[in-house]
Amino acid sequence: MKKILLALFLVALAFDVTPNEYMKVSPERPVVDGQRVYMVRKGYSRRDKIDWVPFKGEFTNFYYEQGYEYTIYVKEYNTSLDSIEVVKTIARDNSEAYMKQLELKKKREARAAAKAAEAGKK
Repeated sequence: MKKILLALFLVALAFDVTPNEYMKVSPERPVVDGQRVYMVRKGYSRRDKIDWVPFKGEFTNFYYEQGYEYTIYVKEYNTSLDSIEVVKTIARDNSEAYMKQLELKKKREARAAAKAAEAGKK
């Protein structure tokens, strides 16, 4: 019995089986070192106090739309290849606070454009 378990363990190591985990993807995509990146962090709940880290790579099996925070179930997060293999998208959160910030930003831009147009007419 021990030999069988040992053999299964060695086979699992040979196929690089990694444990699945939950991750969050930020609603914003900031520019870091001249490149637009995703902000990700490991963990599922808001109580997880893990910092957001920039991710420059690509996702497989995942569609990202800016403005939504995603909770994803990840099969593999390979930092050396800059890839995250997503098993399933668990949730897409369009928090009210973010949507209000976006609306205020649009209003500020519209006021600035109107002011610039008015200054240009004078």
